[in-house]
Amino acid sequence: MDILRPGKKNEALYKQLVQEQRDIFLKNAAINRLPEDLERIRQAYEYAYRAHEKQTRKTGEPYILHPIAVARIVNEELGLGTNPIIASLLHDVVEDTPCTTEEIKELFGEDIAFLVDGLTKEKMEQYELSMQVDNIRKMLMTIQYDIRALLIKLADRLHNMRTLAEMPLHKQMKITGETDFFFAPLANRLGLHNVKTELENLSFKFRSPEEYARIQKILDDYAIETQGIRNRFVASIEQMLRDHNINATITQDIRSVYSIWRHMKQKQVPFRRLESVYIFNIVYELKTGGPCEISEKNQCLEIYSLLTDLYTERVGSFHNYVDNPKANGYEALHCMFMTEHGTWAEVHIKSKRMQEASIRGSIVNRHKHIGIGGVDAWVEEFRGTLKDMVYHDGFNNKDGFFLEGVKANLYSDDIRVFTPKGEQILLPSNATALDFAYVIHSEIGDHALFARVNGMLCSIKTVLKRGDRVEIGTSSAIMPQKDWLKAVVTYKAKSCIRSALRKQNISVKPSKYKFAKCCSPLPGDELLGFEAQDGSGKVFVHTRNCEHAIKLSTEHGETIVNVDIEVDDFTYYPARIYAFGVDRKGITFEISQIISEEWGLNINNMTVTTKDALFECDILLEVRSAREINSIIARLESVLGVEEVRRKTIRRD
Repeated sequence: MDILRPGKKNEALYKQLVQEQRDIFLKNAAINRLPEDLERIRQAYEYAYRAHEKQTRKTGEPYILHPIAVARIVNEELGLGTNPIIASLLHDVVEDTPCTTEEIKELFGEDIAFLVDGLTKEKMEQYELSMQVDNIRKMLMTIQYDIRALLIKLADRLHNMRTLAEMPLHKQMKITGETDFFFAPLANRLGLHNVKTELENLSFKFRSPEEYARIQKILDDYAIETQGIRNRFVASIEQMLRDHNINATITQDIRSVYSIWRHMKQKQVPFRRLESVYIFNIVYELKTGGPCEISEKNQCLEIYSLLTDLYTERVGSFHNYVDNPKANGYEALHCMFMTEHGTWAEVHIKSKRMQEASIRGSIVNRHKHIGIGGVDAWVEEFRGTLKDMVYHDGFNNKDGFFLEGVKANLYSDDIRVFTPKGEQILLPSNATALDFAYVIHSEIGDHALFARVNGMLCSIKTVLKRGDRVEIGTSSAIMPQKDWLKAVVTYKAKSCIRSALRKQNISVKPSKYKFAKCCSPLPGDELLGFEAQDGSGKVFVHTRNCEHAIKLSTEHGETIVNVDIEVDDFTYYPARIYAFGVDRKGITFEISQIISEEWGLNINNMTVTTKDALFECDILLEVRSAREINSIIARLESVLGVEEVRRKTIRRD
């Protein structure tokens, strides 16, 4: 902690700032709250103020502004009760001041002391793997008893991300790594859509500022370009709703910068080929009372039916998350319709209650079990997973599998598949028939021989899709194999397979990271380095958005180092370019000529395939920097007939 520097001007300014924030906080905390509860909150504030009185943040501001901000998020954005608000005010006093948990318990009660203890990082001379992992482990243990500590921690992380600009780069990378790997998926799993979106976006902004700014500029231009089309699309729907006496509001919500980047990366397409840049949310007031009373589902279907009369629907775009909510409790009807411009518009239809639940997730639904996909169901399942981790190895992370288990339970998307008897099974996206087998029973998984998906015989490694009907064939002669670990994504499957392999005395070691094998970094990319822990002095270099780098930032944030690889005229790096477009005579020769003659670069391999008057071209070449390959891509995009050019990662064993 920095000590506040003397100076009457600064002290007066900061004192005024603290008073203003305190007054706003207490005014908002008083809304719909009993006087005695507000008094307890006021007492907690005074206690926290005295404890942090001489401490400041990196900006020089009084530290008390941080707990005030966290408490405001807990109250105003998450809508938690009095005890979590008090705990958020006190969440750092045990960790950063002489105050003790026992003193908190005596002054504010056992419940608040429990929450504060769950939020307090343990200080140890020797951590089992790293301070970050051990603290995540401790925090997750609280979910076995109470989810509120996790919600307060999310509020704490959200404020830290909002004020991350003052931190040095290596600290930013450590914090954004944790956020991407753990906190944003946790917020999503708890149904806190706004928190998840803001965490992802802020993390991406600090991790890759250049890429963030590039995509933000594209979105700003797109918003101006499509404003008229969007407004006319909405105006027609608003008129239709009025004509049918449906009280609803329509919002045009542009996807976040991070969401756009993620979709471009997943689908391997440029921005202009993305669909659903905007989401049109129709949020209606439910008709209640009298002869016109209608259920939420039927109200959604009525609006959907009216939309199909007004616009052409995209075949296969209808998704019913009302009857089958997502794993985090999200409910709505999704569909897509053709605009006057010939593009597809994604529409989400939901009631006000559904909209509130999509923002505040587990807080709204904590007393309601929403079918198979309810947040409560996931919490219970995750508690079971944590107990299983403790039972088998006491959260031992020496082999790196603890975080792997956590990540497997924080997947951001899910699919529903069915047993032959029609029972629903919830699985992560990209789960396989082998994952399905282990969900049914560990014995079925251990002896899985084949699968039948929708009646078709297939491998147990087959990736499942939403709505598949799955049957598993077994054999007592079959035992888990080492390559099964790569064919499953759920924690239960991985844990069972590793256990079986240990019994067979088959060694299972985590992969070791090596330079550039996972993300093909180039000088000029936004890079991140990790010092080897063997004392060799080596630095393993990744791009900042590399999934391995994000995981390493979470596990070993203390090894992060700034990387700045200088570009010179004599050092070349392997790179890969993909081009696609309309075939014509000489087009591939022109592409190769641009690279080899205009840019004077070596082409190590060039594969061209043509079909139905279209061509695809995969080029392995040597470049000196990211700027150079980006310039080549821009040049190739100007070639007649070329529709798309993009850089690809070189996958090497």
